[in-house]
Amino acid sequence: MAFAYTSLLDSGIIDTLPSTVGALYTHGASPATAYVRSITLHNTNTTAEDVDIHLVPNSGGALGTAGVTNKIFAAAMDADATIILEFPAPGLMLTATNDSIQGVTTTASKVTVAITGGTE
Repeated sequence: MAFAYTSLLDSGIIDTLPSTVGALYTHGASPATAYVRSITLHNTNTTAEDVDIHLVPNSGGALGTAGVTNKIFAAAMDADATIILEFPAPGLMLTATNDSIQGVTTTASKVTVAITGGTE
């Protein structure tokens, strides 16, 4: 199968971060590999938001738990700020069922997120 760029969010092309850690992208059994090339975050709140992003391996085949050992990004985002995380080729690789990208922010629904990449 050829590499095809797409949104990798579970919910569509854009979503918001929750105030308790939640899965943004969960890798399924097929295709074999997903490659995350960028994560775009935008704080729509009028105050700063703390944001954490995690690359979480599955846990015995089930969805794993986000924690300090799998956190890949943390920042205090100013109001109306945008941060773009770019990952050089091949990108963050998710290869096993229920590997996931998870995120959290201070106030639910105030930080938008888009995850792009590809699968093969």
